[in-house]
Amino acid sequence: MTDNLIEQKLKHRGVVLTLAMDSRRPARTTSPSSGNREYRAVYGRGVLWTDSAVISLDHGLPDGMRSQAVRHQSGQWFLLFHRASDDSYRIITDPLGYHRLYYSSFRRGDDQIVVIGDNQTSVVGELRRLGRPVNIDWPIAASHLLSTHTMMQSSFSHRTMYAGVRSLPAGAELVVDHAGAKEEHKHLFSAASDAGYDDLLEAGIARAQAQIRLLADSQVPDKRHALSGGRDSRMAMAMTVSAGVHREFTMMTADPRRSRNPSSRKVLEHDLTVASELRRHLGMQWSRESGITGVRHDAHTSLDIFQSHVAGARFAWAGSGATTWPDALRVEVHGGSGELLRRAYQNMRDHPSFGALDDRPETVAVDARALFPTLVTHHGYLPQDMAEEAAEAFADSLDRDADLPMSEQLNTHYAAFRNRDHFGQINQQFARNSLKLYPLAQPEFLQASRLIHPDDRNRGRVAYDIIRMTYPQLNDFAFDDGHWPEPFPLTAQVRRHGTAPYVPTDHRDFFEGEDLDTALRAATPLLSDPKHPIAPFDGTSAAASLAASSASELSDLTDTPLEKLHTLIPTLIAQGRLVAGNTAAKLESMTTVFTGRHTPYDSVLFASGLPANGSVLSAVGSWHSAPAPLVRVAHDELLVFHVDLETHTDEAVVTIRCNSAAANSVEWAVYLYQEQTKIGQKWYDDRHSARFSLADVPAETRIRALVFTREKGPSSRVHRKFSAWRTI
Repeated sequence: MTDNLIEQKLKHRGVVLTLAMDSRRPARTTSPSSGNREYRAVYGRGVLWTDSAVISLDHGLPDGMRSQAVRHQSGQWFLLFHRASDDSYRIITDPLGYHRLYYSSFRRGDDQIVVIGDNQTSVVGELRRLGRPVNIDWPIAASHLLSTHTMMQSSFSHRTMYAGVRSLPAGAELVVDHAGAKEEHKHLFSAASDAGYDDLLEAGIARAQAQIRLLADSQVPDKRHALSGGRDSRMAMAMTVSAGVHREFTMMTADPRRSRNPSSRKVLEHDLTVASELRRHLGMQWSRESGITGVRHDAHTSLDIFQSHVAGARFAWAGSGATTWPDALRVEVHGGSGELLRRAYQNMRDHPSFGALDDRPETVAVDARALFPTLVTHHGYLPQDMAEEAAEAFADSLDRDADLPMSEQLNTHYAAFRNRDHFGQINQQFARNSLKLYPLAQPEFLQASRLIHPDDRNRGRVAYDIIRMTYPQLNDFAFDDGHWPEPFPLTAQVRRHGTAPYVPTDHRDFFEGEDLDTALRAATPLLSDPKHPIAPFDGTSAAASLAASSASELSDLTDTPLEKLHTLIPTLIAQGRLVAGNTAAKLESMTTVFTGRHTPYDSVLFASGLPANGSVLSAVGSWHSAPAPLVRVAHDELLVFHVDLETHTDEAVVTIRCNSAAANSVEWAVYLYQEQTKIGQKWYDDRHSARFSLADVPAETRIRALVFTREKGPSSRVHRKFSAWRTI
């Protein structure tokens, strides 16, 4: 039962379209009819917002859909259009490119073949099925693998991890005809020459309000509006209030008590303080939980779920052992994509390497090459020629025709890559009973933001003006970082709504409701298969084991250009220099070209604008019907363990937590280190713990444990893992 639930509710089943263009087709000798000169929709996927409806294209296409009518419609979707007059195709996605597409083009005999899919590993799977060799694009893949930088948590180039497979840029349309595939680019931030700043904001506001009213007028009882102490959710709320529907929604914000990180908890306390004041001002209620469904799964399944949505495009895999979602559909309004309206990648701008750039339009390529080593944290392990090629790929990913310096190019790069991967989860959340709207993601807002000076934009001019033009009273309330600066006038003569101090007793109603919700979630039984029970596991340890296993697997399958990859990756993870979950996701994507593990997908062949489900191209170039077989993901049982180090008076206690069946086939050795000096050891045996005297160890000294596992039998394969540091 749980397997079916995971496949239907949690995993994304991709789609791969194969467009076959017969170059021997005779040229048309008569003028086509007007109907044949138009592009008509023949296939689509995703959630499409219109002014009057939210349409799931997964359930079929509306009648009479034309390309001109959808180009500016929000959501996360793609549509394939066909024109009969010249047997050509046009692929269009949502304006911000949230629905990612990947394609590869090649010739087979007299046919021009273009393979297009919404998951990189699915495209690789289809190319392999068609007999096309696929290799790792090592400059791209290795750069991702050896980085922990924010920018590298998602794709940084339209070159993917796979040679010959390209990502369709945001705002671009792909035209496919008998000559091949050609991208038609449309700059996301370019407005019409006669467009004015206020006019663009008004148009974007009108479109956003129409979308918000659609949610407010829906029959879904659970309607929520996110609000924090920042400017993005404030803009969304101002448009909701001005649309006259804010009381149709309840307000939600994060509970600071749930954060273990002190700095994050402080931010959330500010958010709650601001949200509480605005909730009282607007007369809204707090959101409350209505019902939760959850399923327990193992580490392999968790990674498979993640990969099915974003393989090769996003890498922040958390390694969770369970997934929950609402019992019934809820709709939510969020302030996502606000970074597009100001400045992105502040952490990169604060780095000394950025200050050393010339930062002029004519030096963009040089600046990009100079900045790239900052992005690839461990670039020293890259061969020199590979590092240079990767830096050039980063330079090529920038919009060199825009006549912008690097400081502005980073904003366009954010829109082209990280914003898409960060907020492009609308379909994924909708499948789990949560329909999210990002009203700030309007093309008109992006275009308006580029008509003002960058310094004015970075101070928040667009946010201030959107609030001013919708519900200006919200500008009078302080944000989590204080009021608008003096150049931005307020409606009130005195800035009376200052940032209040955080007083927990002021939020008793919020905490009481959160406690009830927490109890409800805790009481929700997670579904699991009684025939195959799944024990809870430590996510970090599981991710580290998966990453080490994949690194060894990749080294066994190919000669990697990274020296001793199978030991390099586990070492960097053990030293805390690579994130285990991200690394495991990257390696899983890379190994698919050799293992055949890929996201299951629907394979659809199009010839002359007509689909033939399950048709594939045979090795001899003829078309025949054959369903796409699912490739089973067959992993060996991995050894997953975690090392705890505790101190008690004059004794250190090392405990090994292991929930894997493989634990019975290994022995354990434990070393204890004082800084870099080994001060104790337990040799290999079956015990999962060890005790060491600290009588001779000075106070205020750091210690940590190193555990080795050795497989019993002839292989004697060894794994190791450090504990966290402890100060005695």
